Amino acid sequence: MEAPVKKELIEALGMHFENLYKMPPLATRIYAMLILTGSEGQTFEELMEATEASKSSVSTSINLLLQTQKIEYFTKPGDRKRHFRKNANYLKNRLVNYTQQANKELKLFELTCAFMKQNHQASYIKNEKLTTIYRDYLKAIKLLMETTINKLDEIN
Repeated sequence: MEAPVKKELIEALGMHFENLYKMPPLATRIYAMLILTGSEGQTFEELMEATEASKSSVSTSINLLLQTQKIEYFTKPGDRKRHFRKNANYLKNRLVNYTQQANKELKLFELTCAFMKQNHQASYIKNEKLTTIYRDYLKAIKLLMETTINKLDEIN
């Protein structure tokens, strides 16, 4: 498979993150750029130039990404400028977030099932096979994410 052009990939990743994280387009494009930049990162000025956005817009986006722990900053010896890069643990953080969401959904699902079993038994019995399939899915995805997080912890 041929590697996409960087600008196209930034745009595709940006749109994906925009939908996934419900963040503004500029923030998600900056995030995508920093993922593709690797560990060397980019300065504020480089991000302004690359995005062709105003100083305040880039600043707002960087602050949002820092607050949500999607990116981090570092300094280089002898250089006063801050350099920004994706958070070193961004994959693990994503999986931890997904696991938390799966745990919440599983808990709510179980509460809903218990309510339906007690208050609407006929409906509960009618949908029991579907309920079991979905419960098994939630448990499997939760286990897969937890296993993956443990593997990521082992390599760090």
